[in-house]
Amino acid sequence: MYITNIKKIFIVLISTCIFTTCSSEEEFKTPELVVDEPQIEGTIVTIDAILGVLGQELEKEGENAKVVFENTNNIIEGYVVSSDKASNFFKELVLQDTHTNPSSGVRVLIDDNPLFTTYEFGRKVYIKLDGLSLGIKNGIPTLGVSEGNDISAIPSFSIDKVVIRSAEIATIIPLEITLEDFTDKLLNLYIKIGNIQFNKNLVLKDNAFTFAAETNDKFDGERIVESCITGRTTVLSTSTFSDFKGLTLPSGQGSFEGILTKNFLGNRYNLVLNNPMGLVFDTETRCDPTVLECTIDSESTTVLFEEDFTDLKIKDLVNSGWININTNNGKLDYEIGDFDNNQYAQITGFRSKESLYEVWLITPDINLDISTNEFLNFDIQAGYDNGNIMEIFATNNFTGDPVTTIWTKLDATVPRGPLNAFGNFGSAGPIRLSCVEGVVRIGFRYIGGDPRATTRYHIDNIKVSGK
Repeated sequence: MYITNIKKIFIVLISTCIFTTCSSEEEFKTPELVVDEPQIEGTIVTIDAILGVLGQELEKEGENAKVVFENTNNIIEGYVVSSDKASNFFKELVLQDTHTNPSSGVRVLIDDNPLFTTYEFGRKVYIKLDGLSLGIKNGIPTLGVSEGNDISAIPSFSIDKVVIRSAEIATIIPLEITLEDFTDKLLNLYIKIGNIQFNKNLVLKDNAFTFAAETNDKFDGERIVESCITGRTTVLSTSTFSDFKGLTLPSGQGSFEGILTKNFLGNRYNLVLNNPMGLVFDTETRCDPTVLECTIDSESTTVLFEEDFTDLKIKDLVNSGWININTNNGKLDYEIGDFDNNQYAQITGFRSKESLYEVWLITPDINLDISTNEFLNFDIQAGYDNGNIMEIFATNNFTGDPVTTIWTKLDATVPRGPLNAFGNFGSAGPIRLSCVEGVVRIGFRYIGGDPRATTRYHIDNIKVSGK
């Protein structure tokens, strides 16, 4: 019996050697998935060509125009530049026409998830157009299935027949642009923007924002990005379902690689990352704007502009040329406050339930060509302070939109207030304007997000004087 058991053990050991140690390791490697180049039957047209047809339809039919592809036998080819691996994209592919120096791109809605396992970043694909429709959805060119006036996703059961993989996986070279270059022609392209940073009010050391994990981030976290060269701003949008939503925004400056798109309303450009590695903020030093420095030779006594908000409502200000705007399309804006028989402009994000706001109160035109030695004075009060989120700027080239205007920051003294009460009114001036020429506007910019940065401010007795 003992000898028999020894024989059995010896046989098992020999068998193990045969099937493991004695076998080639190559036999146990997972075979690579080979994708043969497909035989494409049909006429290949460019993404740019179908976008051109859409443009013609939009001119004739308006914003709801669509191009419906029927019996065309047309096919577009493009390279995948989106990735849902980090869950910042969902049920969509973004394609651009070439892997380098692209000129056009399109979003393709697909009712499947995840997509990165099949349609990798850089993968060349072909899209059979028959049965699909092309239109504008959320402000960007979108390809999918027509459903009334809307463009819906390509059904999962027809994906393999409509979206065909090429064997080619290209290295995508981002198109290098600046914030000033933004146009609709660049939508759905993989781009790179250098010399940018997040607005300082979003990366305050003790109160830094996350990408998309703030209390009132509903579907996307929107964070203001600004150019270190011109001060121009745009928004980085991150899904609240992304894997990196809870990461804190980097405080330095650097570059962005990702896709140019628009917000849900389709009325403002947005930047979207495939993953957080698309932000390379490797310079610790920030580029916050330096303040305007002017000289005054003598006392100025002639009043060029003043406003004390007495007996006014906000609509009265707007009717007289003031601008009161939330550039993130929220409802929060400046109001007229009243306390102890004194009226003033006021703003607070408290209970606004807006995760990000950039609100501007901008004066009417003030002509500085008729005087010299000008300066600005105003009174300001801060309360319920959880961050210094008010800045004051001037411009002599207002575009009509504070986002596209180049502003110069003013050396205004913005006070800090108590945490659970109001501070006192104090003068923020005099602020010298003598080196600014022409017709100027003064802008009071309020940037924050509820509940992280909601400091309340009261502004009163604005006056520009000269000699």
